[in-house]
Amino acid sequence: MKVLPLPYAPLDPVAELRRHYQRVVDTKFDGVIPRDFRIVFNPFLRRLTGRITYGLRLIEISRYHYTKYGMKDAIATLEHELLHLYLHKLGLPSGHNKDFKRLAAKKGIRVFHANAYPRNRTTPYRYLYECPSCRRLVSRMRRISGPHGLACGICCRTHTSGRWDARFELTFVARVMMI
Repeated sequence: MKVLPLPYAPLDPVAELRRHYQRVVDTKFDGVIPRDFRIVFNPFLRRLTGRITYGLRLIEISRYHYTKYGMKDAIATLEHELLHLYLHKLGLPSGHNKDFKRLAAKKGIRVFHANAYPRNRTTPYRYLYECPSCRRLVSRMRRISGPHGLACGICCRTHTSGRWDARFELTFVARVMMI
């Protein structure tokens, strides 16, 4: 039986990302960017691989993408975010414009990832509401919350020139599973 080596997984991935950050400040970014931005994994980023917040001095890397695609992907994301910071520190627009893409190509930094986006699962449930005035049923994907819920659009347009009116506030009927 042949034993294959496990893929390399650092014990402390944030520390490894921080070490890489400190190395590339001089090698790829001419020492222009500050060395004190925090790096954290964000468990809520799924459609983004990372983001940078200048005011908080924070770089967030998607835990989902790190777990699924590994350290190489996380490092590519880190360098991408550092390129945003580099352009920001130079006083240049830091969005995904032509200069960003040109500089990314020159420095060997990925602009967009090719990772598959996780699909959002739609709920099989719908929430049914009824207008107390006209008895129309309204189906919603989300439960209505807040001090003023939704009102029947037809009744509001007919009786109050389109303004919200408590007389036409929809009342919850049932949560139903769609087939």
